[in-house]
Amino acid sequence: MNHLAHVVLAGPDPDDRLGAFLGDHVKGIAAVNALPPGLARGVRLHRKIDAWSDNHPAVVALRARTGPEWRRYSGVILDVLFDAMLVRGWKTWHTVPLTDFARGIDDLLAERRDEIPPQLARFAAWAARVNLWTRYDDREMLEQIFAGLARRHARPSPLQAGPMLLDRLEPEIERTFEELFPWLRRRAAAFLEKD
Repeated sequence: MNHLAHVVLAGPDPDDRLGAFLGDHVKGIAAVNALPPGLARGVRLHRKIDAWSDNHPAVVALRARTGPEWRRYSGVILDVLFDAMLVRGWKTWHTVPLTDFARGIDDLLAERRDEIPPQLARFAAWAARVNLWTRYDDREMLEQIFAGLARRHARPSPLQAGPMLLDRLEPEIERTFEELFPWLRRRAAAFLEKD
């Protein structure tokens, strides 16, 4: 799952949502434990969601179908494409209109920019400027996302060609997401209830 799915799965609590963003930026258990409790819970949930998703049988099978040239990168690419599937079927997955939900994300990240790392603050400003949250299913936006991922990656990779994976496996990606997302929702809700 990528940013948008992580925020949806984090539920309505602002700390959980901000923690969902911090999940890729806070390294190590000591750093997580040093966070305020709500943010720490959001980071822990983010990590659980990544592990649950990566090990789900449907995702494992889909990654195997991508072929050896994509093997190391298929997980990253599918995470982005799963957010595209979330936007595509938004009304199935959420009761709040996507534009309102997106505005809420942008507002949260802007209001609490002092609590996030500079790299995440730059990403948040870019996301607000390009209307990222409502455009994950837009081909031009997907190309921008994958080009950015490829630039940040240190060595040659097929990341920039991520949209080609969508072209090749779109029905399978959509089916996998539709199986995976409700399962993740139940697990995330149970985690938040217990934590």
